[in-house]
Amino acid sequence: MSEFDVPLFHFSRGEFVEADYQDPLLEDYRNNPLLEALPPIWDEKTVVQKLASRPIFHASERELPTHLRLHCVQRISRDFFQPLSRHLELEQSISRLIRDGYVGRNPLTPNYAFRARKDAYELIMKGNTSGYPVNTPTSAGFALVGISGIGKSSSLLRILQMYPQVILHRKYKGKDMPAPYQIVWLKMDCPHDGSIRGLCLNFLLAVDSLVGTKYYKKNATKNPDELLPLMAQAATVHCLGVLVIDEIQNLQEAKDDRAAQMLNFFVQLVNTIGLPVILVGTYKALPALNGEFRNARRNSGQGDATWHHFKKDDEWTWLLQGLWKYQWTDKKAELNQEFIDTMFDESQGISDIAIKLFMLTQWRALDKEIEQITPELIRSVAKDRLTLIRPALEALRSGKKRQIQKFADIYDSVSIDDYLDRIEAEQRQTERLEIIRNELGYDLVEQTINEVCAWLVEAGIDQQTALQSAGKVVKAQLRELDSVDLHKEALKLALQKPAVPSSSSPKQRGRSNSKVIPTEPSDLRLIVAQGKKKKLSAYEALKAAGYIKNPLEFLG
Repeated sequence: MSEFDVPLFHFSRGEFVEADYQDPLLEDYRNNPLLEALPPIWDEKTVVQKLASRPIFHASERELPTHLRLHCVQRISRDFFQPLSRHLELEQSISRLIRDGYVGRNPLTPNYAFRARKDAYELIMKGNTSGYPVNTPTSAGFALVGISGIGKSSSLLRILQMYPQVILHRKYKGKDMPAPYQIVWLKMDCPHDGSIRGLCLNFLLAVDSLVGTKYYKKNATKNPDELLPLMAQAATVHCLGVLVIDEIQNLQEAKDDRAAQMLNFFVQLVNTIGLPVILVGTYKALPALNGEFRNARRNSGQGDATWHHFKKDDEWTWLLQGLWKYQWTDKKAELNQEFIDTMFDESQGISDIAIKLFMLTQWRALDKEIEQITPELIRSVAKDRLTLIRPALEALRSGKKRQIQKFADIYDSVSIDDYLDRIEAEQRQTERLEIIRNELGYDLVEQTINEVCAWLVEAGIDQQTALQSAGKVVKAQLRELDSVDLHKEALKLALQKPAVPSSSSPKQRGRSNSKVIPTEPSDLRLIVAQGKKKKLSAYEALKAAGYIKNPLEFLG
């Protein structure tokens, strides 16, 4: 048994559906089991219903405790998807592309299985990808490019998931199928370093997980020249319908001529076996795509898709209308033009940022016990929480192509997710502090102020200054107990204030003192002088003020 002979039901993690052959209603799609096993060609109304995703929402949930409502808000990121015209267009392109590719690859054609295995042997022995046309190719592919955060990858995956990924064929019209497994689609990321070997191995590993083969185990040590034909042959044997390579801009990191070699390989997949290839990436990928991959996709008839950020038009309003229903604040804010303008201005029409900004604003409102969201609150949250991507948003506002391209890859969901994690962590800490205060029967804030104040007095700070400094620092930074030394911060603040003279202290009257008295809080003499009031040595006073580090910090 060769590595291309796949035993039935030898699955590791893959899931499959049994082939259910239906009339495709079009003559050129009939009598091809790969096409008749696909779902029907949907009209746009059906596509909208299949793509739309609505989070669970009940108005009564606004009465839930805050800590539960915070989790409700998270549903937006996980479950909300609003179909728009670009999604319908993309679905139609993929639908045509998959079917058009299968027209030229009917496994019932004479000698299909024999030729597939014979070509596999020849390819591996010769180490090239130029001599294995199974049938005349009829399809090509297209590129989907745009700024990150606009929903390219998530939308594409949602559309692909409308199709079964693996279909198991047993018999078709009483005949055994030479290719039992049909992999309808496979989506994978281009390796970060643009490595061809990494791409091939990831592909073989993905195929193994879907149909139970052992391509990866048998070929993990081979070089790229050996892996490329193996990848092509696996795609042929398992009737791959469409190959999607995401993050194609990573090819910019490839060494030497590897980027051109990989793109040329995609061209070979299209030209020889008719496998449709979709390349997805940011604007950074455009130079390569406009070169090597252009000839392969120019005849596809599907047309490349470039997803820019949304304009402030009816479609943007429609997106917000779908989003606006999901509010778990005490009161629902009605969508009006001011909200529409504010959301666009702060997200610049990038749907991922808009959705997460909407979530962040609700979290802020719940955290601060604000009844409902407002345009002002949205702007405040954007200013505080979107600082890392603000330069990119400013570039979009400028409308200048060169500035925008500089930030083509900055809209990273991970950075926004970091903000979400921080908000959630802050809320958890607030809840825990509230529990501690209620359960123990005292005010944690007041107790902490008194404790810090007592420490300052012991360090030689007068009572009034100590109380003021402790109160200000504790109230401002109580949430950061784990990362901020409140004693140190309060001491720094206290040293910035002039000491209140004691009523029993002797004052020198009618005399001028020629001695210079330090007043700057950072002046080491002042710190040492303050320490002496508490009978602290100069070393101890400077250490308390943070000017002397623990020697252990420098070890390791």
